Amino acid sequence: MDIKKYKRYFSFNFFLYILGRFKTIKYFYKKTQIIRNKSSKKIIKEKNNKYLKFNLNVNLVKDELEHKGFYSGLELKDETLKYLINLSNRSELVSTINQKKFISFKEVNDYNKSNDKPYCLLNLINPEINNIAEKISRDKNLLDIANNYLGKVNNIDTRIQWSPVCIATDKWRELNQQTVTFHYDVHHLNFLYIFFYLTECDKDFGAHELIKGSHINKKFFKHLMGSARQSLENLKKDYNQNDFIKIEEQAGCGFIEDTSCYHRARAPKNKPRLALQFRYY
Repeated sequence: MDIKKYKRYFSFNFFLYILGRFKTIKYFYKKTQIIRNKSSKKIIKEKNNKYLKFNLNVNLVKDELEHKGFYSGLELKDETLKYLINLSNRSELVSTINQKKFISFKEVNDYNKSNDKPYCLLNLINPEINNIAEKISRDKNLLDIANNYLGKVNNIDTRIQWSPVCIATDKWRELNQQTVTFHYDVHHLNFLYIFFYLTECDKDFGAHELIKGSHINKKFFKHLMGSARQSLENLKKDYNQNDFIKIEEQAGCGFIEDTSCYHRARAPKNKPRLALQFRYY
């Protein structure tokens, strides 16, 4: 018997992967987090950095998240966007597939043009950009929403990722961790994601796509048991076509999502995508 083959089934991450997809589990976990939030001395401190263009109505956003699974209405200040773009141009790019490093966007593009196994998704590495991203993630508006929705935020993961235009199959993109196949996330018992487009995004420029309301509307055997991935063809049979939402916005715009919704990143066809992502859990 190959013990290593079955080892992952007894890991904590697999435990989360199974239980984190059920509404009842998420509900009771949130209640425990509310209790912890009242008694815990360890909290993630808010920062009144004013990186957003306007304040948010926490209750309105919470209602949108609970019923639709997302809220689209965030926007970075112009100076913040310009600063992030400037820092991005001076950042190192690291492949998500094998940690290969590049020193510029042009270097990646040149590599992709001459290779049949392109790099589809890269992380930006730069202490300065990581520092400002962390400050934005702790913006009072955003933390209020995340704490309100989750009960208590214990951790925040920050990612700044670039998706270049390249010719690749969906299978190869998935190997590069570019999630172009519809799926829902289950990396913890409860979580919330916030995205900001740093470049314009539409259906051909790498826009995010989701199925509205699918975070609370899944069939037990078809959606909750087994893989969290589903083909577009299968999902069209289970959800109303009007609930398939493409979030097409200008640079600087953002949205909040309970990524228990089925969602995917559309592969950039005409222009690359640069995006900032926060994971609250």
